[in-house]
Amino acid sequence: MEERPLAMAFVPVQQWGGLWEDQEAFERGTIFRDLNLPFYAAEELRLPGKDQEKTEREKLLLDICRISFVLDDLTLYLDTHEDDRSALDLYREKSGEKEKLMKQFAEQYYPLTRDCISSCGREEAGFCWQMGPMPWEGECGHVAL
Repeated sequence: MEERPLAMAFVPVQQWGGLWEDQEAFERGTIFRDLNLPFYAAEELRLPGKDQEKTEREKLLLDICRISFVLDDLTLYLDTHEDDRSALDLYREKSGEKEKLMKQFAEQYYPLTRDCISSCGREEAGFCWQMGPMPWEGECGHVAL
């Protein structure tokens, strides 16, 4: 068999463009509208149960997950576009939103990270890290999308 390349790829540099709202981005797997390219012959899918009632704690935890997802996608973009002012501004805005949500969660329930321990507001309980469920107790898996 003749040794020839099977294929050659051309990957254009990503441009800053239209963004999905946080909920839509979380469901589609990208914040960037231009990167939402459906697979051939695949139908658009929606996550099951997104209209189910959730407790306030689960809603807040899901909001934190959505913001974290947006920040992760922005971080990947900023790795190659570090001078993009729009992306940097959005990153700062979303970072502030996440910080507020994490503090709110710690104050109302328990700290999710070590950075939130001082926000739990339960000095009488001492070191409040142990107040929340441990990851192996399946708490995070109960968040319904």
